[in-house]
Amino acid sequence: MPEATQARMLPLAGSARAPGIFLLAIMLAALLGMLAAVAAAWLPSGHGVRLPRAPLPIAPVLMAVVLVWTWRSFSRVGVRVDRDALIVDTGIVSKEIPLARLRGAGLRVVDLNERAELKPRWKKWGTSLPGFQSGWYHLRNGESAVCLLLDRQRVCYLRSEEDSLSVLLSLAEPEKLRALLER
Repeated sequence: MPEATQARMLPLAGSARAPGIFLLAIMLAALLGMLAAVAAAWLPSGHGVRLPRAPLPIAPVLMAVVLVWTWRSFSRVGVRVDRDALIVDTGIVSKEIPLARLRGAGLRVVDLNERAELKPRWKKWGTSLPGFQSGWYHLRNGESAVCLLLDRQRVCYLRSEEDSLSVLLSLAEPEKLRALLER
């Protein structure tokens, strides 16, 4: 990876391993349930009830496609700075925010266990798994926020008043983002 690209990637704090295993388990259980339902529909029923069989094999294929898309979306979450903009990829959608809009309030590192008003309250669009939240949320203080949270003890809190938008990120090295904001 080129040096310039590497310097622009902001590594996440915490691990996505446990949430990833949880997501994989849910996806496999759903696929196995779908396969079992299709197999049950194809078996003779003894009650004289005949289910339409033609479209049934399509269902597990469509389910597998959705599961692969979900897994790929989950695996590409991240934060980077490109062309003087902070880009938060939540897996489902990316949000690009010019650094100039984030400079006014600066960057604060907060503990969400102590700052309950900054905790995500309602999900507008995104993903919630044990130990993982990403997407658009309403915070308890009423702000709208883009979140990418793996670790809740050292969370970078940024605010763009111009966009009426907050950003909550679990970054391993908040100093890198702070240095880019101070340029």
